[in-house]
Amino acid sequence: RSNVFRTEYANRIFNGKIKAEDYQRWMENWIPQVREGSIWMRTAIANLSTKFEGIQELIEEHAGEEQFDFNILYSDYKNAGGKKALDDLQRNQGGEELNTFMYTKARSHDPLGLLGGIFIIEGTGNKIIPTLLPFLKKSLNMQMNVFKFLEYHGENDVHHLERWVRAVEMALIIQPESYDDIIATAKKVAELYTKQWELAL
Repeated sequence: RSNVFRTEYANRIFNGKIKAEDYQRWMENWIPQVREGSIWMRTAIANLSTKFEGIQELIEEHAGEEQFDFNILYSDYKNAGGKKALDDLQRNQGGEELNTFMYTKARSHDPLGLLGGIFIIEGTGNKIIPTLLPFLKKSLNMQMNVFKFLEYHGENDVHHLERWVRAVEMALIIQPESYDDIIATAKKVAELYTKQWELAL
């Protein structure tokens, strides 16, 4: 969180210098990232052993809830003046590296480390977005129909975090040695997630 708040993009938000085109560019980077989320989650499910059935069910529940969230963000983008077609939007370099990393982990055998990565990504909605959103709204002075995605995740990700804590607890009971991979993956995802913010402008 501290590293994200130090990025130039967050600095512009806090200091009232963010512009509509900055917000549009951020969404252009983020929409394809959100679009991929449920896909790599389900890739991970397919590579978990049957002894992790309970974790598979939790991940599938989450993937099902969020598989169309990119449409909410794309609607915000269009309402904010974004012009690009959905399939023309691209992640920045940080987002590309994050996406590649998540798919690589998801395709490995029993990719329990991803639970740490998901915890970091979901945690941003609970720990970062609620702090930035009031400043963003004040700076941009736009209609509320351009912040629906951020509002939704700011409100709901606390419940999602509880789900991932439960999944981690289940993983450690079944396979205690997965601890190191969960922690290492969380740290790597935090690094790449921050890079995506650093390259947002």
